[in-house]
Amino acid sequence: MASAAFSADANDFLYQWDSSRDYNPAPQLGAITAPLLAINAADDERNPPETGVMERELKRLPNARLLLIPASEETRGHGATGMAKFWAKDLGAWRAGVPRRAAGGN
Repeated sequence: MASAAFSADANDFLYQWDSSRDYNPAPQLGAITAPLLAINAADDERNPPETGVMERELKRLPNARLLLIPASEETRGHGATGMAKFWAKDLGAWRAGVPRRAAGGN
């Protein structure tokens, strides 16, 4: 592994962070009517649940649900949302309860 060449551009990482610096989805959240499952981790350092922002904003969406991954020795803060073992079962159950759209429907 140590001999593998690093081929990523560090500027890509910087661009990703900078592009979200002033992004504010709040003004348009009420327009979302599709079923939505928001996933966050209790130990998320970037989007800490203690702020209450996620719960407050999700109340504006009629079909939203929050899945909060409990903090544990296995979670990795914000990175836990990228680990399917923490949410795959819940996602499957949530998807099973999402109504199917009629053919040709919007």
